[in-house]
Amino acid sequence: MWFLQWRHFKPIRKKRSRGQNIVSAVLWDLDGTIADTEILHFRAWRDVMARHGVAYDFATFQAGFGRPNSEILPELLGEEATPERVAQISAEKERLFRRLLQEEGVELLPGVQEWLERFQAAGVAQVISSSGPMANIVATVACLDIGDFFRALLTGAVLPRGKPDPALFLLSAAAVGAEPQECLVLEDSIHGIQAARRAGMASVAVGKLTATPELAALLEEEGPPTLAVASLADLTWEQCQQLWAAARLEKGPGRQSVG
Repeated sequence: MWFLQWRHFKPIRKKRSRGQNIVSAVLWDLDGTIADTEILHFRAWRDVMARHGVAYDFATFQAGFGRPNSEILPELLGEEATPERVAQISAEKERLFRRLLQEEGVELLPGVQEWLERFQAAGVAQVISSSGPMANIVATVACLDIGDFFRALLTGAVLPRGKPDPALFLLSAAAVGAEPQECLVLEDSIHGIQAARRAGMASVAVGKLTATPELAALLEEEGPPTLAVASLADLTWEQCQQLWAAARLEKGPGRQSVG
């Protein structure tokens, strides 16, 4: 397993023999997809922003979920958002999150352990593609003891643009030598699903996102196939194969029939 922050590199391209499994890579979001870290992140944001005199409620947290701190904090701080202050508050928030994580722990969401094992057994490359800083990714993966399932851990925190920009997912695919249409993205945020579709990748939307009007509207647009499931425990291998196949054919609107 290797770690990638931001550097220029040439993608590795693999030659695929006829009849070989079309499944190549699964790109996992971390917070809210693999583990329910929502409350820990909210508490960290709320407490740190209070120290700096900024009111912060759960609705504000949800509006920014899945986006990098470098984009969220200027909106919260307004004219006081100097680069130095943004960096300082961001670092404070992430340190507090990691302290809470260490003190209270976190658990895998339903279905995650089973899918990690299934993809690994099938020879599918698995990557964490998270907007969070690398220190958070490493701490969470270590807390959950799931590091051996992944070929790479990638952070979008230092990219010029975060999700919904597709750069993080395109870099994740290149890291394991996969073409975009060979990848499946697992995400719980609207920004993440938008990024996956812009990258030309099939995706599975999970959790609370699946009941939102924002996702319903997005799925009416043309684009790579997206499946909505309340929990990864409800996902089937047949659905995964259908998503990959539809993405490779580049067919139809965003909402595809996947069983």
